[in-house]
Amino acid sequence: MFALLLLALLPAKVSAQSGDVAFDAFSPYSMYGVGNLETLGNQNSMAMGGIAIGDRNNAVINWVNPAAVTARESRAFMLDFGVTQKNILYTADAATSIEDTDSGKLRSANNMFNIHHIVASVPLGNRVALKAGIMPYAATGYKFVSREYADEVVLQMGDVQYQKAGKGGIYQLVIGAGWKIIDNLSIGIDGIYYLGNTRHASSTNFATNSHFRQISRTWSSVSRGFGGKAGLQYTVNLAKDMPLTIGATYLIGGAMGGDFSDVVLASTSTAQDTVSNITKPIDYKIPAEIGAGFTLRKTDKWMFGFDYTMQNWSKTVFDNAPGIDVVTRRAQSFRLGGEITPARYDFRHYLRRMTYRAGVYHNQGYIAVNGVPINSTGITFGASFPISLSADTRLTSIAFSVDFGQTGTLAKNLVKENYVKLNVGVNLFDTWFHKTLYK
Repeated sequence: MFALLLLALLPAKVSAQSGDVAFDAFSPYSMYGVGNLETLGNQNSMAMGGIAIGDRNNAVINWVNPAAVTARESRAFMLDFGVTQKNILYTADAATSIEDTDSGKLRSANNMFNIHHIVASVPLGNRVALKAGIMPYAATGYKFVSREYADEVVLQMGDVQYQKAGKGGIYQLVIGAGWKIIDNLSIGIDGIYYLGNTRHASSTNFATNSHFRQISRTWSSVSRGFGGKAGLQYTVNLAKDMPLTIGATYLIGGAMGGDFSDVVLASTSTAQDTVSNITKPIDYKIPAEIGAGFTLRKTDKWMFGFDYTMQNWSKTVFDNAPGIDVVTRRAQSFRLGGEITPARYDFRHYLRRMTYRAGVYHNQGYIAVNGVPINSTGITFGASFPISLSADTRLTSIAFSVDFGQTGTLAKNLVKENYVKLNVGVNLFDTWFHKTLYK
């Protein structure tokens, strides 16, 4: 019952907590399962709604489809580095809270900033390329403070405060290779090492009554696991300089292991007792995922495409919060986007050399709370700025994307999140072993 009441109170007391702790995510829904699943892709793909499975672009590293690493110049070294900044407005129905409000809604806000990914790619011959990098898989972050207002509780126990917080996530280290079997068919495979560290804590504090002991619980996990991902891309020319690329990916389910600890303490100003101390191994599986997509491109002019992914979490069981109905389900995503470059080689007009992108997406989340699926919908846009005229580094650029979206709903006493997410990154491109000719 306490957990259910706490969920209803979340938006009333959420604060940014700037200066004392940094979060990779900040959402009441990240307390369940493995946390909030991150959108894969660099700042270029995220500006197009997240499409990447069918995208082949020799100027950037596409690390969503392992086969796409072969879309490159044979002597080019490439590096992609990105950061992300997210601003969230939380809203809930005031009827779910015991606090009074004149607006009819409970609102709060938060913002976060963090490194998102770093990926490098090098060629290994004319048809084989390698890549390695680190990027997020899931993130957990929340911090709530509420006070007891029920008269019968206050009269007996005095000022009672509830606190609940969590932080951490799962990252993935990726090493992969791609092979261009023939000119229009590429395959690739990635090895993935998942590593996670998540800590949750809750406490009940009796600020004015020393007869009651402070109760605190901390449960944390250190998880590790291996997985893999395979991909292919097939390209056919529909007309001159107009290739259609069809892509597919398959994420191999990864078994996660590690350690889980759960400690409950009861304390006063002079003593502390351990009520419970449980340690057990972690044993769950990241389920397999299938993905398919396509892009139609007019060389050096425009491109548009569509992606679909599906990952069935319904057989993955987590320890749910007591008193809250949380179930896992099948997750799906639908993404549509594109880009346009007015004149890539117009060196007199810089704005015409830029690439402009836009897209939309809808994600059906892998959890349902109180019987309501936690979904996300948004629109995106962005651009990339070429920063070099040198022959060796001509494809180097700075790119950004902006994502306006919404997660959750006000139904069934839940929380709606409206967010603006900014991604900025650098695509470094450098030709190695370039022989300069002098006359």
